[in-house]
Amino acid sequence: MKALPIILSALLTLPASLGWAAPAGADGTEYRLGALGFRAPEQTLARWQATADYLTETIPDARFRVAPMDYPELETAIADGTVDFVLTNTGHYVRMEAEHGLTRLVTMIAEAEQQPVRVFGGVILTRADRQDIQTLSDLTGRHVYAVGEGSLGGWHVGREALLDAGVDPARDLARVTFTGMPHDRVVEAVLAGEGDAGMVRTGILESMAREGRLDLDAVRVLEPRRTAGFPLQHSTHLYPEWPFSRLPHTPDAIAQAVTIALLEMPSGHPAARDGGYVGWSPPLSYGGVHELFQRLGEPPYEHWGGLDLRVVWEQHPAIVLALMLIVTGGMAGAVIKYRRLNRSLAVEVDQRRMVERQLRQHQARLTHLANHDPLTDLPNRLLLTTRLEQAVARATGSGQRVAVLFLDLDRFKNINDSLGHAVGDDLLRILAERLRSQVEANTVARLGGDEFIVLLDGISDLELVDQQARELLELVAESFSVGGWRSLQVGGSIGISLFPDNAQDASELITQADAAMYLAKAEGRNTYRYYNQSLTAAASERLETETRLRRALELDHLEVFYQPQLDITTGALTGVEALVRWRDPEQGLIPPDRFIPVAEETGLIDRLGQQVLERACLQVAAWDRDGLPALDVAVNLSAHQIGDPRLCAKIRHALERSGLAPRRLVLEITESTLMTQAEGALGTLAGLKGLGVQVAIDDFGTGYSSLAYLKRFAIDWLKVDRCFVQDLPEDRNDAELTQTIVYMAHNLGLRVLAEGVETQAQLDFLTHLGCDGWQGFLCSPPLPPQELVARLESREGLRRRA
Repeated sequence: MKALPIILSALLTLPASLGWAAPAGADGTEYRLGALGFRAPEQTLARWQATADYLTETIPDARFRVAPMDYPELETAIADGTVDFVLTNTGHYVRMEAEHGLTRLVTMIAEAEQQPVRVFGGVILTRADRQDIQTLSDLTGRHVYAVGEGSLGGWHVGREALLDAGVDPARDLARVTFTGMPHDRVVEAVLAGEGDAGMVRTGILESMAREGRLDLDAVRVLEPRRTAGFPLQHSTHLYPEWPFSRLPHTPDAIAQAVTIALLEMPSGHPAARDGGYVGWSPPLSYGGVHELFQRLGEPPYEHWGGLDLRVVWEQHPAIVLALMLIVTGGMAGAVIKYRRLNRSLAVEVDQRRMVERQLRQHQARLTHLANHDPLTDLPNRLLLTTRLEQAVARATGSGQRVAVLFLDLDRFKNINDSLGHAVGDDLLRILAERLRSQVEANTVARLGGDEFIVLLDGISDLELVDQQARELLELVAESFSVGGWRSLQVGGSIGISLFPDNAQDASELITQADAAMYLAKAEGRNTYRYYNQSLTAAASERLETETRLRRALELDHLEVFYQPQLDITTGALTGVEALVRWRDPEQGLIPPDRFIPVAEETGLIDRLGQQVLERACLQVAAWDRDGLPALDVAVNLSAHQIGDPRLCAKIRHALERSGLAPRRLVLEITESTLMTQAEGALGTLAGLKGLGVQVAIDDFGTGYSSLAYLKRFAIDWLKVDRCFVQDLPEDRNDAELTQTIVYMAHNLGLRVLAEGVETQAQLDFLTHLGCDGWQGFLCSPPLPPQELVARLESREGLRRRA
């Protein structure tokens, strides 16, 4: 019965919040939000200040201030009534609810593995190599690490799981060591062999793995449970997330206004981002936590010895009679009070029914928002996964297939970058409506960005999948009227995975379709490809390469090699091209064609390119100090770098740091990059020329540049691609094309450098054409700085100044 007033109080705080009354605080009252913090007060303030600001902006004439506190400070503030609202963890709230009458208004919706979750639990783990520990019962007589005696996820739920397994932590464990916050300390202690097992909150293992601080294969979760809709590993029951609660003295009207403001917080609001949550839901029941604490004898349910009434009666009969009279009087008073309360109960019941009806409507709206993409209103990943699992279950054993078609728009980033995100969003909304109205499918969903999924079930003939894929590509290819453009066009690439051919799991089917989509892009775009087993190996290799590359950038494992560039008439060394090389401690020298595409896909190319630029400038300046002839240095710029608005500032910084004269830096841009970013590149090239550097078009002849573009860009050099040089002078077509490039460049006032020269015959032919410079294995392959200098000195190709 104790929970009934609390439940009624929570329900009665909602009517005005759902549209009945204007909020209080018209006098501009300030309301204090006591927020529990485990770290420095400024970190707690940074987490919750945006939420307080949101409430201040949303609720007229009311101001909200965050007061960061630890456990003792918060308990004192609650007891003294110096805070109006409380944000604390679930276990602490349940104790304060019982001791001081706190009332929950809403429950936090956290985010786990890109999914909204309203519950959490605990994980009991051991090292993967501990074959002697397979179940929870194996922990008898073992040393267990946990976070703290007051931690619900890091201790209490783990104790409950052990009791369920027949292991009493107080009697059967050899020892329990509490590490304190953060939970990571428990995992680290278990991995170090300091304890046999550990207890942490759900999400800790995944978070540490995502940050590169834990290999999930190094630990094993004991007796893992699977809970529908909950994406995290866990060994325990699950309990509601943090509540946002009020104190008894807090005015009803302001509590109502806070409730509705939090329930209606827009998806993706900055307050949610700073607070580390997705949003808020109507208050969940915390009865399960009360029952847990009662079982464990935790406050406010500490076990006590009890009272033997028979002994008291024999020894103090007068006291017992007096107590009976007091109880009888109290019961009579309770009856009178009950009759008074009963008169208002009918009104309260009617109010509660209305609140419940409005709450159901609000919950339905929140459920829709949780399962649909806010931009297009298509089903999101959460709802797609549910429907895909249902489709797989129906198809199992039926002889029919389920197909997942992963659609990604081609070069959609160019639209966002050149026309703006508002135009890009409008295009996505139009495409979503096309897919919704014209595609016959189980589900059409948006995963995010420009990625869509079409789910087909009941497939008996793969020709139907082919036909659907072709129709999808045609649908995407239709022109869009958006952002002032009457016929804006985009393309698409589709990857397809099949159940049961490729996988049995919904998540794996989506991953496989994603891998097949990348294959479609690699093979020309605007097409579709089916998943095959080799794509998994390629995706795994790509992921491993990305992980290693990130570490290589941090640990300085990347090196810069240099290839000489010579004057074709005099043979004099005029410059070098800086080329990045990756020397991995385990795999040795990794070819650029393995890691450069990964760097471009992941955006790591920006950091990589900046490192190469700065090292190349410093190296040439060092050669100057060593007395070597002044050399130009050529550095490649990626498409990502060309689109970086800070590019000119970064190059200026590299030049100033090294002291290298700007005219001695040659920045190489591929012809394809120049053509795909033509309009944006104009301003970038103008800025680069303003710095005084030289600009070269790399791989010229492969990107179909027009003379009009060449005249518009401030270019100094054209570099003839090696594919035209390798068959010179025998291949007549290559010879004529190379001659045309050289003559055209000279007519435009540009100098020409040939790449990939490997034979004397090639060099003689290029000399005859009047090419200005060359580089290639005929002189030297790319080498580390010391080896390059030694090689050139041994060939008398490089002499130091006296």
